[in-house]
Amino acid sequence: MGQRANYVIKNGDQLTIHYHHWRANSIASDLYFGEKPFLRYISECTVREELMDPIWMEGFVILDMAEKLLGFWAWELENETSVLRYYLSALKKKWPGWQIMHLANEMYDAEPLLGIDYVSQQPATKFECTDPADIINDPLGDYPNVLFIIRQNEKLFVAETNITLESIICYGKDIVALLETRPAISMPAEGQTRALDHLFIDVDNKQLIANASIFGIWKMMAHKWPEYTLKMGRMGYLAMLEEANIPTIGLEIPKEKVQEAFAHMTTPRETYDPTDLINHLTKEPGTKIEFINPHFFDKVSPRKP
Repeated sequence: MGQRANYVIKNGDQLTIHYHHWRANSIASDLYFGEKPFLRYISECTVREELMDPIWMEGFVILDMAEKLLGFWAWELENETSVLRYYLSALKKKWPGWQIMHLANEMYDAEPLLGIDYVSQQPATKFECTDPADIINDPLGDYPNVLFIIRQNEKLFVAETNITLESIICYGKDIVALLETRPAISMPAEGQTRALDHLFIDVDNKQLIANASIFGIWKMMAHKWPEYTLKMGRMGYLAMLEEANIPTIGLEIPKEKVQEAFAHMTTPRETYDPTDLINHLTKEPGTKIEFINPHFFDKVSPRKP
């Protein structure tokens, strides 16, 4: 178990790969500390020869020093479009002069920034298909796995299922008819979707848009969706609707809720003892800690996974 993160420093063609076992769930707040403290933190992490397997990686950051580009993703990053956009806007002020990129499609988006052949070098992922009876008899509880929207003949059908997003894609295009037997619901507003994963199935335009990133799935399952394309990434529910050209005016989270979520994202985790790092930072002349929180950073002495 852990919160495994790779941090990559890129200087020209040289990549220096750092690793921490416990801080992928803190990437949002760690980055918000600013450029110099974050770089000092990375320098204390373990150096690795290779990037992790994407199946086990739970967070990733790349800093291209020449291009002044910061790219990142994390499984536990807030996944509502309005909050993500608010955070990215605020993060730019913490990293003046840097281009900031949220890598919504994880290592697929990271590979061009790394400048190496990463995706094709990973082992094939095994996926299992679900039984049709499980889809038809799917008992809907309080916490469904997927909210899905089907556009067919210019009409929208919205429903929920306990079948996983992975299973829907693995089943293939014939699942559309089965999904349409689910009880229809109204289009929910942002922040009111009960499911964490969202999928737009555009039968009219032969496209899947997934608010999630599943490594390797389209390589293995594209043949089950002939003529379809897939766009995926942890972009947020509203961004998924926008990709499908669905109007989102009036569906946004209220501003005060966005600010509450932003405050939670940027509040340092309380489960770590950062004494060594804070002492290290404050010893340097001119260093200013912008807020006082004794639990901002983990001890960053090297740890084995």
